[in-house]
Amino acid sequence: MYNLFLSEDRKKLAEQIKSDIDAWSVKEYTGDHRDHLGASVIGQECHRKIWYDFRWVKFEMFDGRMLRLFNRGHMEEELFVKWLRGIGCQVWEVDPQTNKQFRIWGCNGHYGGSADSVGILPYLPNMPILLEFKTHNTKSFVNLVNQGLRKAKPQHYSQMCSYGAHYNFKYGLYMAVNKNDDDIYPEIVELDWRMAHDIINKADDIINAKTPPPRIAENPAYFACKFCNKHGICWDNEKVEINCRSCRNAIPVENAEWKCLIHGMIPKDFIPKGCKDHVSIAGE
Repeated sequence: MYNLFLSEDRKKLAEQIKSDIDAWSVKEYTGDHRDHLGASVIGQECHRKIWYDFRWVKFEMFDGRMLRLFNRGHMEEELFVKWLRGIGCQVWEVDPQTNKQFRIWGCNGHYGGSADSVGILPYLPNMPILLEFKTHNTKSFVNLVNQGLRKAKPQHYSQMCSYGAHYNFKYGLYMAVNKNDDDIYPEIVELDWRMAHDIINKADDIINAKTPPPRIAENPAYFACKFCNKHGICWDNEKVEINCRSCRNAIPVENAEWKCLIHGMIPKDFIPKGCKDHVSIAGE
């Protein structure tokens, strides 16, 4: 029990509240491995990291603060939509034809993603465009404003190009908000359908790779490598997480399914478990 008459007890109670909320956030917001290779990550530079993520070699854990930060990005989407509708934009958050999110799929169902929204601006009443919403810290926001989307956030741009090519949108509105001061940055971007085609080829190569793709660098001290959560597996022979997808015997097949070269088709609910015949895919 805490004695609120004592300042040190009040401080301890406040610390306990923060600790409990952090623990709750980890439980509430931590998800599972993603089933497919997402359009939101295919734009990353390191093919090996993308492949490691797709093959479930190691689940990336985050603390409560980071998970709340990620969740805030999802919550901000409602505000973006409200702001745009407030200035006369039409916004569709789901595809009227399917009543579901605007989704794309490819590579036998192993690649895909969902766009934030589609809209029509009052300034361009006959041209539906893709809408993409992102939150930024001040450093990232300033860099975006100074350099523009394609140079500052190529991963976000490639994601938009994938959606645009699928739905035949030639242009998109990228909306960014600075989480620190609520400044906003809208940018109308021309979407590169050729890039989208190249992205599909990249995704197909990564999904069907049987061995780890080349590293992004020749030295583990390379900046991007030092801060990668797959660093130990990539450079230091850290053991992979045991499941079917991190096994050399498993291959991705049609309809977003997996097949074991020893046991045949793998039931979806068995994939996270793995078996005694597991052979790590992390080896060169």
